[in-house]
Amino acid sequence: MSQRESVFFKTVLEYLVMINEQSYSGIGRQLHITPQQFSDWIKKRRPIPQERLQALADYFGVDGAVFVDTNNFVKPLTPLEKVNIHILLLDQKLALLEKEGAEDEEIGPYRAKKQKLLKERAEQDRLAKIAATLQLNDERINRILDYVIHKLESGRVEELEMKLNKGEEQR
Repeated sequence: MSQRESVFFKTVLEYLVMINEQSYSGIGRQLHITPQQFSDWIKKRRPIPQERLQALADYFGVDGAVFVDTNNFVKPLTPLEKVNIHILLLDQKLALLEKEGAEDEEIGPYRAKKQKLLKERAEQDRLAKIAATLQLNDERINRILDYVIHKLESGRVEELEMKLNKGEEQR
């Protein structure tokens, strides 16, 4: 799904429901969860009780920690979380194919997709770190980042790399 086509999901649980092509009511019926309970979890009004968390984890075939925080409230769906979910599901698919003895030509596209997702995860992780650094609201850090961004935008990558290498040599 492209950036333009993607629908905005607020939480990891909402996203898991969508990628598994399920409905809240359908999951609720199967797990004996009322629509109000599910809605309260999705909207972060209440944490997911441990026994229900285990039922949801079993239903989706993932560890409950994938979609809840340490207080059992659903996690927001960040770009990094989204990539991590895809890697997790792809790993499950790869393990299944390998267990079934699938041929390399059948497994190859999944491995290639995983490599692409790992690169995307590194990019999303880098973006998250930069965002966290900006949120420190430290004027010195902001000046440094502005300097680096300006040098990068003006094509002076080699100059920055030389400064970086020189600094590493002095350690």
